Amino acid sequence: MQQQKSEKSNEGEPIFNGSFKDNKGKDDKKKKNKLIMNVSDTNYNVVKFVGKKIFKWILQYESDEVNWDIFWTDSTVSSETLGKMQPHQKINHFPGMYSLARKNHLGKNLMKMRKQFPNDYKFFPQTWLLPAEYGDFKNQFVKGKVRTFIVKPEASCQGRGIFLTRNINDINPTDHYVAQRYMHRPFLIDGLKFDLRVYVLLAGTNPMRIYVYQDGLVRFATESYVTPTTNNLEDVCMHLTNYAINKENPNFIFNNDANKTDIGHKRSIKSVFSKLQEEGHNIQKLWQDMYNLFIKTFCSVQPILSHHYKSCQPDNYANNMCFEILGFDIFLNDKLNPFLLEVNHTPSFTTDTPLDSLIKKNLIRDTLKLMNVSHEAKEEILAQRKEQLQQRLLTRKKQKLTQEEKQLLIQQISEQRDKYENNNLGDYVKIYPLEDAHEYNKFIDYSTQLQDNWTGANIKRNQKKGQSQTPLFQLPQPSTIPMKKLNTPQILPKIYKIQNKIHQSTESDNNIETNCNKQSTSRKATKEQNRQVSDPLLQKQDLSMKILQSPLQQQQVIQQQQQQQSKPYIQTKLFELGVVSPQNKSNSQSKQFNQFKIQ
Repeated sequence: MQQQKSEKSNEGEPIFNGSFKDNKGKDDKKKKNKLIMNVSDTNYNVVKFVGKKIFKWILQYESDEVNWDIFWTDSTVSSETLGKMQPHQKINHFPGMYSLARKNHLGKNLMKMRKQFPNDYKFFPQTWLLPAEYGDFKNQFVKGKVRTFIVKPEASCQGRGIFLTRNINDINPTDHYVAQRYMHRPFLIDGLKFDLRVYVLLAGTNPMRIYVYQDGLVRFATESYVTPTTNNLEDVCMHLTNYAINKENPNFIFNNDANKTDIGHKRSIKSVFSKLQEEGHNIQKLWQDMYNLFIKTFCSVQPILSHHYKSCQPDNYANNMCFEILGFDIFLNDKLNPFLLEVNHTPSFTTDTPLDSLIKKNLIRDTLKLMNVSHEAKEEILAQRKEQLQQRLLTRKKQKLTQEEKQLLIQQISEQRDKYENNNLGDYVKIYPLEDAHEYNKFIDYSTQLQDNWTGANIKRNQKKGQSQTPLFQLPQPSTIPMKKLNTPQILPKIYKIQNKIHQSTESDNNIETNCNKQSTSRKATKEQNRQVSDPLLQKQDLSMKILQSPLQQQQVIQQQQQQQSKPYIQTKLFELGVVSPQNKSNSQSKQFNQFKIQ
């Protein structure tokens, strides 16, 4: 029913014939409610056609403009670009997609997952990254066993530089290649080898939002397939299915009628699958196997993509500022099992045949509609942002949400997005997240662990966890520190220095006191009695001192006892209490000790 509605709504759409000319600067006068699509970095006419003729948007050709609503580019997107975007803007790439798009990164990430989950990651051929794994790859060339390998440059496209080999000497040990076991038992149609170009839309990273377009391209080789031998390894039009290679072959048949999508060396997926289903093949199982393949592939790089996105837009809880149409190249073996060959993050939108024009126009239209690029969505986002700014002006502080509030907000936005997307799928099928998506959590968890080990995030997380369990700084109690532990070689010189200064001050006081007038002895005796009351050490004086009748003799005994007890008194008080009370010293002693503290 939903498909019938979409077909009716598309009946009045203009037909794209492969060419498009825009009258720059001659847009309609009513621009108030029109969105702006920046096409300064794309060469594909079909993108401009969809934006201008179907959605009635204004096309912008200046690369330095910032007032656009959607930016379509044929190249990668940097983190800086995403970080500068406004919440209502969208762009057709994710930063960090090199982890899938480059053959060496794709092979490395998938091989790591295969080591941990050998039964779940069997959907791609065994891969070696050269020159790093040249030694292991060289061991595959065993005498008595003939094996064929396909070797690809790690960053090429359209079949450039690809060759087949059975001899290790054909490879320079220092060159950068991605080598794979050649799958020599393909499923054949009309005796020809072929592969599938399936369009997969990634519309979010955390959680992942994955959609699969139900139509695509089937690219055929132009020479009848024969099992590889030493004599036919160089016949690229038989072993390779790349369109850029085979279209140069005189045998290539172009499709000239969009209504006949089952003719020629490039056909539609719907026409081929319909033919296979008529022959008794289980196409529903084939789609399910491919869905499983797509999800597991994304699981291997989900932490990388999520990290790039979150670091650029940490407050985008809608998870909707980036989207990307990826071209998955799928090989089918003789049992109709799918295998992943490579992932293209910038699949070609060239429309040199009516079939290309039809499929790619519908693909881009359904994608932009699914991403909710509309004036209503823009106004809603701008209104929410204006309300937040007003609240910030009133409170003079940025609103900070608790973790529970964030999770509740994310859930509400996600439910709204699900409701919209489920009603605007077009020819897409949603494959993730679903109710049974929890079975893929183990793959995401393991890839997260690999990412943390590579970046060191797990070490930092453990350090923070340990710091939260033990206090950063704790002052020891004085009574718990024995004196023997404190008298280290580094501390003893300081102790002796303090004792010498105190001792010198005591001797100077003695000399002053003995030269004083004898008439003031009574006053000093009174002063010593007061000290005797305040000083606990002086309270423990020998009883023989009380027998002395002369105040001068009594004063001399007090001074001798002070000299004998000064060292342990200062050492104990200095390190147990950290402070020497001026009440326990004469005025001169307090002055000398204060000078020491200042030094």
